[in-house]
Amino acid sequence: MSEMQRRRGTVRGVGVLLGGLALLSVGCRSAEPASVYLHPNADFSTYSRVAVLPFGNLSSDRFAGERLREILTIELSALGLFDLVELGEVNQVLRKQDVPGVTEIGTEKVRELGKAMGVQAFLTGSVMGYQERRQGNITAPMISLSLRMIDVETGILVWSAANDRTGLSAWTRFFGVGEESQVDASRQLVRELIETLY
Repeated sequence: MSEMQRRRGTVRGVGVLLGGLALLSVGCRSAEPASVYLHPNADFSTYSRVAVLPFGNLSSDRFAGERLREILTIELSALGLFDLVELGEVNQVLRKQDVPGVTEIGTEKVRELGKAMGVQAFLTGSVMGYQERRQGNITAPMISLSLRMIDVETGILVWSAANDRTGLSAWTRFFGVGEESQVDASRQLVRELIETLY
């Protein structure tokens, strides 16, 4: 084998190695694109002040809804997309208005609550899954979440997005390192869904 052939073989080998590392470096992200709905007539520039309502929780973790509601509020605050009503104030208004559950609110009640909080829209969500799965010696979070925005004046759904996420990356599968915590996976999933708003 000539020197030139040896060099080509080395370059080819390095190329394959780098390509493999590039694939492995892909983070723990959602396997599929989010399912997204945007109302064709919605003007999101009119929503300057928004309240984040309590989340529905279909998971086995009783605190999952509260955790993800808090994470959504923090991420929205960091982005500065809306002026947000403080969660304590939202909860206080809901108690005063004797609202048993957010999913049971009709259009008239949406208007009433919106007026009491001084908002143009509500954001809420549902946690469909929130657990940790074990794969060999590795434990990874599995989170499934839907978010939605409701126009206060009409009670119409103007945006919704849903997806799931695993905290298990290619690095974790091959080398047993780099898995996400439940909080990190939750934050990343919330960010991915918020991105569909803009």
